Amino acid sequence: MESGEADTIAQEIMAALDDLFRKERVARLQVSALEERQYALAATFGMVRDMEADSTIEEALVGFGFEYYTVDDDAELWISDEHGLMIFLSFTAPDRRYYSYRIVAFDIIGEEEEESG
Repeated sequence: MESGEADTIAQEIMAALDDLFRKERVARLQVSALEERQYALAATFGMVRDMEADSTIEEALVGFGFEYYTVDDDAELWISDEHGLMIFLSFTAPDRRYYSYRIVAFDIIGEEEEESG
């Protein structure tokens, strides 16, 4: 994939993720406001919102052709060989700053095909 195409896809992904994370922040504010009045209802609403957010992010990234890989408890990694992009979701950098996501472009410089036989 050419650099311009990867940039276009990255921009679309950033817009989609920014929108999803903005909606998640609004939902968390709603949960916080509800906690003061009805804690049990707020906890249930929060769990449902978290599951919906995770599923929406997964659907969006799968729709762009990404595959999920487990990194560790602190980060999720999505990779698209087709687009030459990796997306790290919800991670803490070595300097202890927290990021919602980071998109990294890469080139495949070599592949070895396995022979069966």
